[in-house]
Amino acid sequence: MLKAGRIIALFCAIYALVPGAVRAQDSHSANEIPIERCDHLPVVRAHIGKTEVRFLLDTGATTVLNLKSFAGGQNREIHVTSWTGTTATSAREVSVSELSIGNHHLRDLKLPAIDLSPIGNACGGPIDGILGVDLLDKMEATIDLKRQVASLGAAPVDPKAAYDEMEKSMGHCTADFEQGKAEEFEQCLDPEIVFYTPDGEYRGRKQVLEYIQNHYFKFAPNLHYSMQVQDVQVFGNALWYSYEYQLDTPKAHKVGHGMAMCRETEGHWRILNLHNSVSVRAGEANP
Repeated sequence: MLKAGRIIALFCAIYALVPGAVRAQDSHSANEIPIERCDHLPVVRAHIGKTEVRFLLDTGATTVLNLKSFAGGQNREIHVTSWTGTTATSAREVSVSELSIGNHHLRDLKLPAIDLSPIGNACGGPIDGILGVDLLDKMEATIDLKRQVASLGAAPVDPKAAYDEMEKSMGHCTADFEQGKAEEFEQCLDPEIVFYTPDGEYRGRKQVLEYIQNHYFKFAPNLHYSMQVQDVQVFGNALWYSYEYQLDTPKAHKVGHGMAMCRETEGHWRILNLHNSVSVRAGEANP
């Protein structure tokens, strides 16, 4: 049995995104963080691990944690930047495994911690830290005090995680292909699929499925496929990757490389477009 999802690469390839293929940015609730007030000071809510924290926004300072809110860490000399300049001071350095704000997740941070209780006492509410320009810049944040929101840039996407998500979603397609289940496998194909092969170009589910039936399903379940991913990129709701592959049937042995693209629509990943080239092709039977 092949690894779930690997056969996907046989039926995906590079694709110039058609209109509407790229989904819109995440909802405003994910990209726009409400700005609250502690007296007149702007504050946003974030999470460190599973714990909710309240950070004072300060574009003229670097990020600092409240010593009273975080235990642990080691004392060391740090440099703190504010509107008055940069000053060397002694503070505790705290390791933060994950800081999340909206759709952004910042990991493996080392942040200074000093006593910020005077700020909380002055504004009349808890302050767990100052969210400064260093982290705001990483999140491509824009502060809109009139609208009372902090707008964040699009969160970076991990191509490997996106590929794993696609492979998990389309794992059943491998079994459908190996067993020649045409009706089930058709649901793995995007309605706008384009399949470029050494034998010609095939467009739409009907043409592509007919080609696959004539060239592969007739050998089911005696199909053997292996693939090595070379590069993965994410473009909106589309996933592109290049690969080397080997395909064996009772009548043919093929080795080559290809470029693939699949896209996610309505919560489902489907094969959108592909282009395969053949380096070695021997003993192939007529369709």
